[in-house]
Amino acid sequence: MIGRPKAALARCAVLATLTAAALPGSAASQSYWVYVAAESEDEVALLRYDAGGDLVVEKTITTGWLAAEIEAPHGLAVDPAGEFWYLTLGHGFPNGRLVKYATVADTVVGVADLGLFPATIAVPPHGTVALAVNANFHGDHVPSTVTIVDLETMFPIADVVTCTMPHGSRFSADGSKHYSACMMDNQLVEIDGATLDVSRRLDLVTNEPAHAPMDGHMAMAPSAAENCSPTWTTPHPDGKSVFVPCNKGDLILEIDLDDWRITRRIEAPGAPYNLDLTPDGSKLVATLKGGARVGVWDVATGELLHLVDSLMRVTHGVVATPDGRYAIVTVEGIGGDPGTVEVIDLESGARVASAHMGKQAGGIALWKMES
Repeated sequence: MIGRPKAALARCAVLATLTAAALPGSAASQSYWVYVAAESEDEVALLRYDAGGDLVVEKTITTGWLAAEIEAPHGLAVDPAGEFWYLTLGHGFPNGRLVKYATVADTVVGVADLGLFPATIAVPPHGTVALAVNANFHGDHVPSTVTIVDLETMFPIADVVTCTMPHGSRFSADGSKHYSACMMDNQLVEIDGATLDVSRRLDLVTNEPAHAPMDGHMAMAPSAAENCSPTWTTPHPDGKSVFVPCNKGDLILEIDLDDWRITRRIEAPGAPYNLDLTPDGSKLVATLKGGARVGVWDVATGELLHLVDSLMRVTHGVVATPDGRYAIVTVEGIGGDPGTVEVIDLESGARVASAHMGKQAGGIALWKMES
């Protein structure tokens, strides 16, 4: 695995602060800060939620360079030390970009060219690279790539061919493995964090190890009964499994990483889209994009604990807070509707706060939690 940078001690200090802040008795005084992308506005909003209070848009940051083009800010990630945040811009001529911002000032400090419509992005705990999936939403259904970017220099190290329309870029808790899903090939793809090569593939329909899609060939459309169309990947903090939603199958799959097989299918009606787990791995949260809802499950039993209606249609992104108390959810809206961000109390299943922002609220990343 890639070596730890000089900032490792600073990152450890940040993690220690978060851990101390999450101790029992302190939750009521917590504030949670998130960045949210408005894909149809070329804006990113910085929001703050004070536990038991309001959700407030603290700042709106304009993104992009093309005055005549909506550049579609899509994926977000935050440096483990909280010093930088990263944004994918889906549109360009022809490729999208990865933009590096300094937190607090929210100013651009670096840019890297990516592939065709880069979507979600992941940064491992060591914080030295970013992996952005080039989903190519608007092009031919041919195998695409994951771009690996050195975050110090913002230089693209490599483009790893994975599958057709990759999405849901996420690292394991220790940074040793990266996972993404192929929306058109129904595959889960694992990239080794040390070699930065594809190490395994799993066919999510047959539940068997898979081969790479043939380069230059169109993806085959499976029958409706066989389709999964996976849209996200979320590794469990214990490193033993990864969860993948079948957006067209109304299921969330749990894949055992030792056996490399699907071991559980959790019903999730309403087209599950994005997932997150609480840091202790006890609760699984999913946006149900087609049902305008958010689902919360008990991971140990698979029991559906809460099904929460959203205020607007098209639920999109979700992040669990570091103390496991809340899920913060983005809702796109329809047409001219504003984007919406909602806060869900994971214990009660109640929506406790919401705020409007720019149109088509999508990508979300938690910056910090503080007293």
